[in-house]
Amino acid sequence: MTNNNSKESSIKNVVFIMLDTLQYNYLGCYGNKTVKTPNFDRFARNGILFENAYSEGLPTVPVRRAIMTGRFTLPVAGWQPLSHEDTTITDILWGRKVQTALIYDTPPMRLPKYGYSRGFDYVKFCPGHELDHTTYKDDPLDPGMQAIDYTSPTMVYNEKGEFIDDASKALLEEIDCFLRFRQNWRSEDDNYISVVAREADHWLRERRIKNRPFMLWVDSFDPHEPWDPPSVWTGEPCPYNPDYEGNPILLAPWTPVEGRITDAEAEHIRALYAENITLVDKQIGKLLDSIRDQGLWDETMIIITSDHGQPMGKGEHGHGIMRKCRPWPYEELVHVPLMMHIPGLDGGKRIKGFVQNVDIAPTILDALGLLEAESIDSGHGFPVYDALDMQGQSLLPLVSGEVDRIRDYAIAGYFGMSWSLITEDYSYIHWILKDASQRDYTSTSNPGKETMKDEAMWSCTAGAKQEVPDSDEMYDRRNDPFQLKNLIKEQPEKAEELLRQLKETIGELKSS
Repeated sequence: MTNNNSKESSIKNVVFIMLDTLQYNYLGCYGNKTVKTPNFDRFARNGILFENAYSEGLPTVPVRRAIMTGRFTLPVAGWQPLSHEDTTITDILWGRKVQTALIYDTPPMRLPKYGYSRGFDYVKFCPGHELDHTTYKDDPLDPGMQAIDYTSPTMVYNEKGEFIDDASKALLEEIDCFLRFRQNWRSEDDNYISVVAREADHWLRERRIKNRPFMLWVDSFDPHEPWDPPSVWTGEPCPYNPDYEGNPILLAPWTPVEGRITDAEAEHIRALYAENITLVDKQIGKLLDSIRDQGLWDETMIIITSDHGQPMGKGEHGHGIMRKCRPWPYEELVHVPLMMHIPGLDGGKRIKGFVQNVDIAPTILDALGLLEAESIDSGHGFPVYDALDMQGQSLLPLVSGEVDRIRDYAIAGYFGMSWSLITEDYSYIHWILKDASQRDYTSTSNPGKETMKDEAMWSCTAGAKQEVPDSDEMYDRRNDPFQLKNLIKEQPEKAEELLRQLKETIGELKSS
C-alpha cells in the first residue's frame, strides 16, 4: 500500500461507475449553472473532485482498455480487443478473495472476441444501446412511430425531397432500429440508465456473497446518444429548451454542422443531452442511496467518471462537428469528470493536479491493499497476477495530501491520428494523420488489425471520417480553455517546445 494510515484499512469494497459521453462541464459540481445534477453535486461536495482529469487514448474501447489495464493505449493501439498480453484488474483480483461483477449496457465492450468482460465473476448485459440496437431491426414497429418524426427533416432531405447524402439514409435506419426497441417503454424506469442502475442494485442486494469484499463495475452507455430523455416520449417540452418548435431530435447526422444543422437545432440537441444527464444523475443517485441504506458506505470506495465528452456544435460546443465524427481531441471531448468517495478521508476536496484514466486501476488496487501484492501461485497451477506492468499511479497519495501532484501534464488523442499535450498553461494538438495512415500505426501482429481497415471502427460512429486539420494547433489554456484561438504562429518557440515534449512522452510510453 502507498499509505499506512487507517483510512485504507477501512476500505473493503469498490464500486466503479463508468458513464459514457458525459461532458464534465454539464455538471453543477464542475461549474454548470443550468443543468440539474443534485446527486453528482452532493457526491462531489462530500467527496473528492478532480478538476483536471483526462482520458488518454480515445474513444470508448481504448478508454476501457486503459482503465482495465492501467496502461496507456494512445502510443500503441486504438479500437481493439483486449490481448492475451494485457493484465487487467480482474486478472489481478482473481484468486485474491475479491468477488467481481460487471453490470453494463455498453455494446462496444461486448463486440465479438473483444473480451472486455474477461475475468468478472458475474456479468449482466442489458441490451438495446448503440451497436446492439440493430438486433431489433426485424421487430414490428408501431405504425404511429416513424423515424423522420424523431429528427429534423432538413437534416435528411434537400429541397427536392431527396436524401442529402448516404448519411441521411443511415440516420433514418439508425433511428428506426432504436424506435423498434424503445416502442415498449412506458416510463423513465425503462430507460437504459434506469435498467443498469437497477441491475447493479439487485446484484448488491441479492447476488453478491455478503461476507466477502467486492469490486462492482457499473458501465452505463448513457448519456451517450440517442438523445432520448423523458420529454421525448411524454411529448412535453424539454425543460432545458421549452420554447423549441420542431421534432424531437433523437439523433443527428455525423457531420460538420455548417449548412446541415441549424444553431437552434444544435441548441436543442444540447438541451436533450442535458435532460438525459439529469436522468442519469437521478438514477445514479438512487444507487448511491441504496449503498448507504445497505450499510456499505463507510467501507466502500466509489469512483464516478466518464470515458469522454461529446462535440455538439460550433465553437466551444464542438469545433463545428456533431458527434464523434472526426478524430479531434479538443477539450469538450478529452476532459472528463472524475469524483471519488474514499472512506476514512475527509471530503470536500478539489484536486487541481493532472490525473489520467490509467490511474484508476492502481488506485482501486491500492485501496484494496493489493497494489504492491506479488504474483503468487494459486495452488492450481495458474498464476495470480501482480500490478507491476501498470503505468498509471495510485491517486491515494494525492488525495491524502502526501504529494501535491503525480504528473505535470496530461496527454490525449486518437491512436495514429492525433496526439494532444495538456499543461497548466497550454494545450498542443499534433495531427499525425496528415502524414500517415491509421494502418501505419497498427502492428501486423496485432489481433485488431483487420477491424481497423474499416474507418468507422476508430469511433463506432457510422459517418465518421479520418480527417484532421492541415497544421498543428496550440492554445492558451488559462485564457482560452476551449481552444478557439490558435497561437501556434504567434509563439513558434513555445510550440516547438511542447511538440518536443509530446513526442518524447509518447516515445517513453511506447518503450515502457
